[in-house]
Amino acid sequence: MVIFETNRLLIRRYTLADEANFFAINGDAEIMRYIREPRDRQECLIFLRRNIQFYEQHPLMGRWAMAEKDSGTFVGSFAIIPVETTDPKRHTEIQLGYALLKDYWGRGYATESTLAGRRYAFDTMKLPQIVAITEQENIASQKVLLRSGFKKQPDIREGNKMLCYFTSHNPNVIETERLHLFPLTINQLELYLKAGDQLEKALGLTPFGRTVSPPVASRVSQITLPAMERAGDDYLFHTFWLVVDKQSKVIVAEIGFKGVPTASGEVEIGYGTMPAMQNKGYMTEAVKGLLQWAASRPDIKTVFAETRADNKPSIRVVEKNGFVLLSSLGGNLWWRYTIPM
Repeated sequence: MVIFETNRLLIRRYTLADEANFFAINGDAEIMRYIREPRDRQECLIFLRRNIQFYEQHPLMGRWAMAEKDSGTFVGSFAIIPVETTDPKRHTEIQLGYALLKDYWGRGYATESTLAGRRYAFDTMKLPQIVAITEQENIASQKVLLRSGFKKQPDIREGNKMLCYFTSHNPNVIETERLHLFPLTINQLELYLKAGDQLEKALGLTPFGRTVSPPVASRVSQITLPAMERAGDDYLFHTFWLVVDKQSKVIVAEIGFKGVPTASGEVEIGYGTMPAMQNKGYMTEAVKGLLQWAASRPDIKTVFAETRADNKPSIRVVEKNGFVLLSSLGGNLWWRYTIPM
């Protein structure tokens, strides 16, 4: 199973057929110099089986094989896995790492795979942050991380050793006290429309039998997806942003924009809470998070929202977030929020 790819590389799951490849990496003392103690062949086989089992519990993460796309030749290992640490403050962190066979050092594969792995962590896994950790003497890997968008942080201590600590933040993921907000890519929005909780399974979220009404499915297929394809990197202003409870990993609401900002910096938002999740304060918290994200964008100055005049819960959401009533037309109210300077 391919996890992601680059111009020259495929990053895929290991299988038991990779036993020799896995040993070639994990049994080589020079390759493992800055990673862990090398293991003998039997230890590597046990380690490989444990990694394959890990895929079942964590389908988006793991240690994966790295192969040349054209030839299929195994060149190394790439990993996105939980940090192994004794620091309780860092138990939720996810780290990125790699190891290459010596014949493939100096070919740019480390930077190429790290750039693609970081994008996978942000676009597919929707991580708000990913970290990387190196030995202080491993200057080559530190240069790779800096080239790949990571920033050096103060060194950390693990046991009796000081280590270099790097972080990279996802600019398009929002975290509030209870919630995780993120935009869906085209492929993810297509999964959103399908039955069987396919999107939830792909993102590691809790399935709950979510359905999509025919009118919504039609609008997304005919309007939203084509607009995203045309928009390119500006798809953020056309797609759905999911609102997920961080503790339960359940989708509790949807939120998003109704098009790109105008030349004068105006943008409109829309939102809706899952019926079973209403009256829990989720939407007030989600709108606050989206406004904070909007405030980080130089192209947004003003945010508008429309509510029904009889929709008291929605009116409370905008009022609590500092929107001011702008006008009313028929049964609708228009609200304005000005980004603080």
